Amino acid sequence: MKEDVLILYSGGADSRLMLEMAKQLKKSIYCVLIDYGQKHIDELKFAESHLEKNDIDYQVVSLSGLGIESALTGMGNSSLYEGVSEWWVPGRNLMFVSIAASIAEMRDIDSIWYGADYSDREALFPDCYQDWVVPVNEVLKVNGSKELKLNAPLLGMTKEMILETLETVYGVTKDQLFSGYGELENGM
Repeated sequence: MKEDVLILYSGGADSRLMLEMAKQLKKSIYCVLIDYGQKHIDELKFAESHLEKNDIDYQVVSLSGLGIESALTGMGNSSLYEGVSEWWVPGRNLMFVSIAASIAEMRDIDSIWYGADYSDREALFPDCYQDWVVPVNEVLKVNGSKELKLNAPLLGMTKEMILETLETVYGVTKDQLFSGYGELENGM
């Protein structure tokens, strides 16, 4: 069966809402999870478990040797970069979209969804702005054997709106989600 959408899936609220939306739209879904050395690796394990329980096709891509320092990777240094969130990982979404594009092209999927939202913009993640999505789509038009489309379906939503939508529309409560950021924030 040909998939309609490839979702960059982490198991957090953003990717869970995208998954629920794709299911409601009757999309055939393929998920890609990326292990990039993040400190909140339990979120990825949670995501795998959820996808397996719900019989959703996925693969995990492991990146090693990146040596990128941030609050989420390496030694957890949160003060390296100015003008961005303390959780910023340089090039993370560009790497993720590049990997997703390779997999999407191989699987003949035209659409990639990633979970950028308005709260990410306010928190100063430059790769979560519409200004980033548009030029990436221009590259994806000419990058491979077929045109791919990067979508950020949550771009106008805040985290609060996402959590409320998950609960009121899809019946997904906070205890059915996982985010390792809380543990990391508490440990700082």
